[in-house]
Amino acid sequence: MTDIKYLLGTVALLLTLWGCKEDNSDWIIGSNPNEFAVLPVAIPVSADGGTYEITINGNDTWTAELTNSNSSVENWCTLSETSGNGRKVITLTVTPSTSFMKLRSLMIEVKSGSKTLKSKVLQQTMVLGEDEVLINGMVWSTKNVGQPGTFASSPDDQGMYYQFNRKTAYPAGPQDDPAPANWPAQYTDEETNWLPENDPSPEGWRIPTTAEMVALWEAGATWVSKSQTGFKTDGIIIGVPASVAQQANKDNMKQLGCLFLPQSGWRNENGVVDRGWLVAVRSSTSLSKTHGGMSLGDSGGYRDVWGWGDGHKVRAAMIRPVKNIQLED
Repeated sequence: MTDIKYLLGTVALLLTLWGCKEDNSDWIIGSNPNEFAVLPVAIPVSADGGTYEITINGNDTWTAELTNSNSSVENWCTLSETSGNGRKVITLTVTPSTSFMKLRSLMIEVKSGSKTLKSKVLQQTMVLGEDEVLINGMVWSTKNVGQPGTFASSPDDQGMYYQFNRKTAYPAGPQDDPAPANWPAQYTDEETNWLPENDPSPEGWRIPTTAEMVALWEAGATWVSKSQTGFKTDGIIIGVPASVAQQANKDNMKQLGCLFLPQSGWRNENGVVDRGWLVAVRSSTSLSKTHGGMSLGDSGGYRDVWGWGDGHKVRAAMIRPVKNIQLED
């Protein structure tokens, strides 16, 4: 009981002294610009990253370094200055997170003379955007590529068609739709994978590899009607077993963790829309000289990543991109 009385008396005395001070600023940590301090002592960072100010107080020289990072990604945090003299405001720059699991963290250590002060950085994990779905550990867009650098308007919009390793967009159309005016008279096969500079995906996205498309098909691909899904066309629910796909509609796709690929076909070597009853999607790795990484599905549920003999590079098909992220330990 005696100890409690002393404790209460001490607290009361501190409150009294605090109340007697005309200026309470001296009681705020680091408020005196002449005393060595680093503010803030903790920096919460969003998944999107950004820039943050760090104030270093004091009159002496100091050095700053980043230590104890738990991420395998290099330079995810940088400082605008790592040494100086006296009071200074420096900038911390944090890149967007590339993980749905890891909370990135590190320490900012600032040394001045014999003293070392620390500030901790903790970054949130990635979150899925409104038009993104996580399948096989990858972020897939719910929409096809439209004009280069853009997305189609909706998941049931075929978007634009692209030849293998080409960034020129050709319009979708009904079966036997004639070749567009800009259809090339000749296609030159460089026998190469799809080069990054020719990728028409929006910034931060890329054409999936053939292996990634294969894994997506193998996760499940079920033909569905527009009467079931509410989309404007028939197509394939992909990324989940048939039992789940049969429950899918345009309002619960993200909840179920699946994608809708609209019935599309492709433009053949003459630029005419062919196989309009199929779903045909381009990927970024050539399976052979003739098959430009095209993955197919039809109304009977048939799937063939080899293109069923018709997936030649000259043909143009829709693209469903994946997010270009770096996985980290």
